[in-house]
Amino acid sequence: MKYFFILFLFFLISSCSSNKDKKVDLEIFKKQGEKINIFESSNTFDKEITYGSTLKLNQPLINKKWIYEHYSSNNFYDHFFYDGKLEDIYKKNVGDYINVSNDNGSLLVFDNFIFISDETGVIYKFDLITKKVIWEINVHNNSFKNYPQNISLFLNDDVLFASDNLGFIYSIDVNSGKILWLQNYGIPFSSHLNFYKGILYVVNQNSRLYAFNASDGLKIWSFEALSGVVKPSKSSNISIDNDKLIFSNDLGDITVIDLNKQTVLWSINILSTNRIFNNFFLKISNILIDKNQIFVSSNGGDLLNFNIENGQINWFQKISSIQNHLISDKFLFVLTEEGFIIAYNKLDGNLLWSFNLAKFSNAKPKQKIHYYGLVLASNKLIATSSDGFIYKISANNGEYILHKKINNDLSRAPIVADNKIFILNRSSELLILN
Repeated sequence: MKYFFILFLFFLISSCSSNKDKKVDLEIFKKQGEKINIFESSNTFDKEITYGSTLKLNQPLINKKWIYEHYSSNNFYDHFFYDGKLEDIYKKNVGDYINVSNDNGSLLVFDNFIFISDETGVIYKFDLITKKVIWEINVHNNSFKNYPQNISLFLNDDVLFASDNLGFIYSIDVNSGKILWLQNYGIPFSSHLNFYKGILYVVNQNSRLYAFNASDGLKIWSFEALSGVVKPSKSSNISIDNDKLIFSNDLGDITVIDLNKQTVLWSINILSTNRIFNNFFLKISNILIDKNQIFVSSNGGDLLNFNIENGQINWFQKISSIQNHLISDKFLFVLTEEGFIIAYNKLDGNLLWSFNLAKFSNAKPKQKIHYYGLVLASNKLIATSSDGFIYKISANNGEYILHKKINNDLSRAPIVADNKIFILNRSSELLILN
């Protein structure tokens, strides 16, 4: 059995790259030992908890741009400045959609321009001053007109990069809207597009991590993790910080790679023992890195805090969450699948307060409401829901501030830039608050 295991590892790693690829170190991979399973099946959080004191947070910062899909390479959202009252709402139909359940597409902001991708495969540059579309482009023309496309965007100076679920990666001149280069790798990309030190990173649906040259889209190296037969959406995520890359796959594995040595440091599985069920429905949150600490959760598992160097579990809490997590000072904020916003001490996982957004819902008994977020803006936590509401909760103590109907059908988290809140709804309509 021992020799079979070693032979299996050798075959797995050897298949991860072509002759051009840089190999993953076999000995280091073997030293990670047996992957451990820490997931339990029922982790529904359903309690409101009040907090007697006030959390002291970092000072809010004026944010002028949003160039990564998840704000930064390590998915760390700052504490943003926003003094709006959610009263002045501008709406503009920019993109289009195919499915009524559409939650595909990216939204970026830079200077006075917005960059949007929609489900029909079109990318738009929208002028915030003139309220007009400057250019639009679809690299596939009408070839995939009726196929729902999910395009991830990243903006670097005058170049807009894109990857999609058709296996294409390409770059566009921001000023002219012309294609600079385009590569087709055949297998759909399933993660968001990340960028670090001049290199593009993305994971495909077979759990192969790619590193691409940003100047021409050619492969620098790749690494393929194990992958299941079922390919659930939103299970692949990437986070990069301090020369370490962390990515998740469709089996619930979290893998850490040292980018300098291009070796696997460790890997851990966060799925339950009922792998077939959980793999089919698996969704994983953004992987947040803060000061060599990893924070990640899934739609059926635990909220986990790992040490990035060795994979040691510092603490975990039983909740279900697939949204982005926030950190300010020593506090962690999480939005659960059931609509609870929870504040934790990030150092030990101690729960400080929780607030139930779902108690404001007028949904029918069998209607499932989804919640999106979070963003932290001027000491307020902001979230949205699929029935069209936006919520504002005090991050200091978890007290209710307001909720307001702003649309009929929301499907994405809000972002904050230039003292405005931007949201893209299911029909790819752009909403700008204040």
